[in-house]
Formats: sequence, structure tokens, C-alpha cells
Amino acid sequence: MPMTTVHELDETDIQILRLLQEDCRLTTKELALKIHLSVSPTYERQRRLERQGFIKKYVAILDADHLERAFLVYCTVSMKQINHDIAVNFAETVAEWGEVTECYNISGDGDYMLKVCVGSMHQYQQFILNKLGTLGYVGHIRSVFVMDTLKLSYGLPL
Repeated sequence: MPMTTVHELDETDIQILRLLQEDCRLTTKELALKIHLSVSPTYERQRRLERQGFIKKYVAILDADHLERAFLVYCTVSMKQINHDIAVNFAETVAEWGEVTECYNISGDGDYMLKVCVGSMHQYQQFILNKLGTLGYVGHIRSVFVMDTLKLSYGLPL
């Protein structure tokens, strides 16, 4: 199946995506009422958007404070050297670490940017000493500690 682009979506598709970004627990009936369609075409549109990859998955957004994971650090990692094997090993290793909620291969200062969510400075120190710092190909780690969150959006602008 050829890949569908955002330019091929109509306003109803965009409306469905917006509404599901706000609340993915909407039933098909509730969604249909909001977009002014009957249930069956609404259901078919939502499934098509899933099949075409516009909707990757549905998730619950958890409260970091309640789970004692509100100590947020953005960590820039620079490698001593980089090649395909190191990049694959790093990606596989980071994928196993629960503290790392996001990891990006970046340009500029550093090779990777990690978003690390832990409960305290001590837990972050242990993460550096016992996990990230044990990787022989890591050359430099730069940490930026989040003091306050001014805007947090999980959706994409549509």
C-alpha cells in the first residue's frame, strides 16, 4: 500500500486526530458525535488512520510526581568514537533502561540527547555511575536539570 501523506487527509480526518490526541479514550460513539458523522464511518476512518500509521498507539499519560519520577534531566552524550556497531549497541542498551524515556540522535554539541526521569539527584548519580558511565565509548556527559515545567504537550500541532 502506498504511503498516505498528511496532504491526503481531509478536515474530518484531522478533526479525529485532534480529538484522539486530547482524549484517546473517546468511544467511537462519542467521537462520531463530536465530528458529526454516524458511528460506522467514524469507526472506519479511525481504523484507516491506524492502518496508515497516523495513529501509532494509544497511551496513558502518568503523573511523574505521584510515581516519584519527577526529577527530570536532559543528558547530552558525546561519544569518543562513533561507528555503526557502537550506534546500534548504544541504541539497544538505552532501550533497556527504564529511566530513559526518550533518546534522540542529535547534531551539534553531542551525539545523543536522553530524557532521564528518576526520583532524585542520588538516583540520577547512580544512573550515571552504574549505567551510562560504564559504556567505554562514552566520552562526555552533560546534564541539564529541569527546575520547572512551563509547557508540556504530548500532541502534535494539527
